[in-house]
Amino acid sequence: MITDEPRMQAYVEALTRAVFPGCVVLDIGAGTGIFSMLACQLGADEVHAVEPDDSIQVARAVAAENGFSHRISFHQSISTKLDISKRADVIISDLRGVLPLLQHHIPSIIDARERLLAPGGCLIPQADDLYAALVDSPELYRSYEEPWLRNNYELDLLAGRKHVTSSWRKVYLKNEQLLVTPEHVATIDYNTIESPDINRQLQWTIEHEGTCHGLAVWFDATLSEDSGFTNAPGQPELIYGQAFFPWQDAVKLERGDVVNVEISAKLINGSYTWLWSAKVYAGGRSEKIKVNFNQSSFFASPFSLEGFRKQEAAYVPSLDHMGEIDFFLLSLMDGSNTLEEIAHQATERFPDHFKSWKNALARAGELSKKYSR
Repeated sequence: MITDEPRMQAYVEALTRAVFPGCVVLDIGAGTGIFSMLACQLGADEVHAVEPDDSIQVARAVAAENGFSHRISFHQSISTKLDISKRADVIISDLRGVLPLLQHHIPSIIDARERLLAPGGCLIPQADDLYAALVDSPELYRSYEEPWLRNNYELDLLAGRKHVTSSWRKVYLKNEQLLVTPEHVATIDYNTIESPDINRQLQWTIEHEGTCHGLAVWFDATLSEDSGFTNAPGQPELIYGQAFFPWQDAVKLERGDVVNVEISAKLINGSYTWLWSAKVYAGGRSEKIKVNFNQSSFFASPFSLEGFRKQEAAYVPSLDHMGEIDFFLLSLMDGSNTLEEIAHQATERFPDHFKSWKNALARAGELSKKYSR
């Protein structure tokens, strides 16, 4: 991401406009700390670098090499658990994936805006605008047809295809692969946004015949008043790429056909579920429906009825053997036992599972890293 020059240059320009001598900067998702150190270069007096991943150790080392350790406070955590004594004048982040709708990105920014940003403070980015267009790309779509519809082994693999066509993926498209003029999907204004979900209905009238294989979605980022970037097809390639949502089948479109598309994203338990539907009217006539697709990323992974049964409200669960082991290990993490002591006790309690106390230590260490204070 540091070598993605259009992205980096836009962020540098936004930081240069926002940071002033003596200010407080909060860097959410700091990674290896590049934005935190740039803020120090620009005169920030106090910087908080927040990063849950172990890459924050690289940030610490690099900050020390550049003489910024005394101005940067490192927090190996997530921003929603962070408290700082003085609110930030500038909050900078890039928690996007291929699209801005990724995991806890938007809820994290909403929380930081409300709790950690000083009155009149600046958010970077300011907004992201989502765009979409229909895609004609047989090369891209080939993996949705082979080996599922045809293969060299005379096997019927059709049952697996519904999962494949329920999966969106990162791609790099060219402008000539777009069948239609892009339509605006949504504006994510980080200064005002309250909900992480989106829903939008789009419509195109086909002007040139082609074969539609799916829908592409990308974003234009506004970092400050005069700086930003885009990952749109036909523009210089950025690390983000574009998101491709395949259609259930490739569809031949004629001049005058009308295509209605609905796309929505809902944040559920920390992950987004995407839904996309498409209805094509031949010649724009409502009584002549060519196709009617309804797809969702919910169906991307196979699931078992047994797994759903265990999540029903009326289900009465009981721990399996591994559950009993983890429960025992966690019960001993009450602030009075070392991990070694816990491991020895676990080995005595479950000798059939742990060949030595060091095997138990490895499991106890995993649980400690995940749950201990």
